[in-house]
Amino acid sequence: MVVPETWPASTWLVVAWLLGVAWTDWRSRRIPNLMSLGAWLVGLGVILLTGHSLLGAPASSALLAAGVALLATLPGYASKHLGAGDVKFLVATGLLSSWPLTLICFTVGAGLGVVAGLLSTRRQLLFLIVPAACQRPGTRFANWAANPPPSRHIPMGTCWAAGFIVALLTHAAQR
Repeated sequence: MVVPETWPASTWLVVAWLLGVAWTDWRSRRIPNLMSLGAWLVGLGVILLTGHSLLGAPASSALLAAGVALLATLPGYASKHLGAGDVKFLVATGLLSSWPLTLICFTVGAGLGVVAGLLSTRRQLLFLIVPAACQRPGTRFANWAANPPPSRHIPMGTCWAAGFIVALLTHAAQR
């Protein structure tokens, strides 16, 4: 198994970018253009210069991943369930990697998005799982569950960033 310590510098650069996007999206529910479109420029530049993505996949795989990411996220954007930053971010992950990694990223991230949505908008459902001692009025958990966050937007960039890190670890485990 390839452990993360043996990853090339380009993989660590992508992981650092993913963590930056995840943190920014989690805190502000926005992914700045500089982070997403900047990654597009890096991804396209590396593809044009080397014929491979930043993570070493063939250019055809990276371009296919970007196209599939765009097709998969545009309906969510058109229905106002995804922001433009989410769409640009997932396309950037495709340009930096390959279609299998982007597919894993999309799938795992969507699952995490469902969990995040349940936790942020349906906190009262947790009372079915949590012991009765934590449910007394005035406890920290009861106050948290009774006051959902002001924004109902799910930070999908954060979810997809986590999904991409899972994809990288999965890919490393298969080598």
